[in-house]
Amino acid sequence: RATGARSVNEETQHAAEILHLALRVHDLALGREGGRRRRVARRLARSVGWLTGNHLTLRALELSRHSAPGVLEELLDALRAFGEAQALSRELVGAVPTEDDWLDHADAHTGALFAFCCRAGGHLGGAGSRELLALGRYGRHFGRLWHVAEDVSVLDHGEPALHLLARATAGRPGLPVVFTCEANPGAAALWRKLATAEADPADARVLADLLRMYGAPRSKEVMIQESWRARRAIRVLPDSTYRAAMERLAAEVARTGTRKKAVSD
Repeated sequence: RATGARSVNEETQHAAEILHLALRVHDLALGREGGRRRRVARRLARSVGWLTGNHLTLRALELSRHSAPGVLEELLDALRAFGEAQALSRELVGAVPTEDDWLDHADAHTGALFAFCCRAGGHLGGAGSRELLALGRYGRHFGRLWHVAEDVSVLDHGEPALHLLARATAGRPGLPVVFTCEANPGAAALWRKLATAEADPADARVLADLLRMYGAPRSKEVMIQESWRARRAIRVLPDSTYRAAMERLAAEVARTGTRKKAVSD
C-alpha cells in the first residue's frame, strides 16, 4: 500500500507468514532452547524440524507462483539467502563471531526475510525499480534491527542463559556477543564452551551478565542506526499513512529495545 496499491493479495501475505514460520522451524532444528541436547533427541528434533520447515517452504512457493510477476523470483532469492545463513551458522558453532559474521548472518536471515516481504509488496503494487530498491533497503535494515532486538530483549526481559545456550549450539552470531568478546577476552572462552557437550548453565549466566555490561549498550546504538537507515530508505515513497506506519514501526522497535523496561514482543 505504501507504493500506491489499492488492494493487497492475501495469498502473498500468507506466503510471507509461512516463510517466516519455515525460517523459525529451521532455526529450532539447529538447536532447541532449554533441551539437554541428548544425541537421540537432537537427531529427532533436527530431522522433524527440517522436514516441517521444508513443507512450509514448499507451501510458500505454491502460494507465490500465482502472485504478481517478480514475487516468485524474490522468494527464491530469499530462500537462497536462508541457505547461506544456515551454512554460516554451522561454520560458526564453537567459533567466536566477528562483526562481519553478524552482518552476513543478519542480512541472510531476518534481513532477507523482511526484504522479501517489502519487495514482494512492491511488485504487487506495481512499484518501479527505484521504489523496489528502496523497499528492499528498508527490509534489509529493518531485518538487522530485528536481529539485534531479539537478543537485547532477551537479555533485559527473558531467560538469557537458555537463550545463549541455544544461540551457541546453533552457531548464531549475536551482536552483543561480538561486542562483549571484543571487550573481554574471558567472554570468548565462555562462548566457545557453551557450544560443547560440557556446556554449563552457570557459564551462560556469567556470560549474560558480561553481555549486559559490554555488549548491550553498543548493540542498542546499532539498533538506533539501523532504524534511522530503514526510515531514510523509504523517503522516496509517496507521503502517506502507509509509509508513516513503516517509519513508525522501525522507530518503535528501536525505541522499545533501548528502554530499560521494554514491552516484550
